[in-house]
Amino acid sequence: MSKPAPAGAQCAAHPESDATWVCGRCGTFFCALCERRVRPEALPMCPTCWELRQKVAPKPPNTKATIQTVGLVLGVFSLIPGCFALQVASIIVNIIAIVRAKEPFARSVRWRAILGLLLSCVGLVLGGVLLIRQ
Repeated sequence: MSKPAPAGAQCAAHPESDATWVCGRCGTFFCALCERRVRPEALPMCPTCWELRQKVAPKPPNTKATIQTVGLVLGVFSLIPGCFALQVASIIVNIIAIVRAKEPFARSVRWRAILGLLLSCVGLVLGGVLLIRQ
């Protein structure tokens, strides 16, 4: 766990700068320019340990593929007659998923959002037809 540097300590990368932190992993003194944080309130790491973390830490899941999967599931449920709120929500989610699919991986699963959008439209039309017949 990183802690504040003692008075008079110098940054390992910038000897002309006073160190503000001691890396909790390797013990390196580093200044404010060198500190790396996962989020603003987290304790900082030195640049060397940050690079190691980038190589070792698992990558976060691809949320674009997740939103496309959610869009497809909503599209399937949109086929239930009379679920107009769900059908509208499905259309919105699927349009967002299609627009956000710009990266290569997200493009490869964009078909989920397109199919979800088609199913939502079919469900909306079928629901409207059933409503008119009653």
